[in-house]
Amino acid sequence: MQKMETYHDALKERVCGICLDRKDDGSCGLPEGRTCALELHLPVIIQAVQSVHSDRIEDYANAIRETVCFQCPNQDETGRCQFRLHMDCALDNFAYLVVNAIEEVDSAA
Repeated sequence: MQKMETYHDALKERVCGICLDRKDDGSCGLPEGRTCALELHLPVIIQAVQSVHSDRIEDYANAIRETVCFQCPNQDETGRCQFRLHMDCALDNFAYLVVNAIEEVDSAA
């Protein structure tokens, strides 16, 4: 459980700190009833990132789409996600930072 908290803290620092949905007080500003993809899918995101060893962000993005987005309720059966299409998914928008944060936590272990 402590390791999961370490991943969460690293993502909060790297991604939430620059997210456009962040409120002035630093809290999440997503509308009531909506949960950030980073919160909703954190264990699966970590698995997807750890399954790839590449210098290409595209390889990580593909792994995330195949594992995380595939099971996300916001993606329809054709693979379309309105949040991703409108650049309103923190996981998609900040994939590079997400991958770096997870890999940093892993390398520190």
